[in-house]
Amino acid sequence: MTTRSPQVRLKEHNTQFDKAAGQVVEATGQEWIIKEYFEVEDTYNAESAFFHRSPLTEIPHALSDELLKLDDKYMNWDWVNEGLVAAKSAGIRSNTSQPPNPKPEPKKGAKWIEAQIEGSGLKPIKGCGNGITKVSFECPEGHIFKISGYSLIRFPFCPVCEPERFDAYTLRRVKVCSS
Repeated sequence: MTTRSPQVRLKEHNTQFDKAAGQVVEATGQEWIIKEYFEVEDTYNAESAFFHRSPLTEIPHALSDELLKLDDKYMNWDWVNEGLVAAKSAGIRSNTSQPPNPKPEPKKGAKWIEAQIEGSGLKPIKGCGNGITKVSFECPEGHIFKISGYSLIRFPFCPVCEPERFDAYTLRRVKVCSS
């Protein structure tokens, strides 16, 4: 989905290796191509219709870190074509000032993350920039780094002390603030 030129969006998919589509290009060596594109009245509603009827909605985080693991069971032309039909006929939302599917309030916040990493020796701290989605942590060795809380729960280690315990994608997204 794009509100800009499809060619501009395609270039982003093929060059932004920190995003899911770019990870596929990086992992396979095969760039995305435009197979079909069409204009719709409400791009956000069309995108929502496409993804909310696909099998991807059955897989947690499928549109992020699990995209590379999908196989023909989930990623095939039948559901792509079904999605295109849904997107083409989605129409306009009744209230275009609101997103088609509002994001739910997060159920797990800072206290939950702290409980999940308890005993790891890592502790959340303030500082290290002003990003919204990443949290700063300090390891017992004094390394300060910024990572999303959910990533840290998957990899409850210091990326400076133990980089081999992280996958390449997550490690690229860590910002080391000091050591």
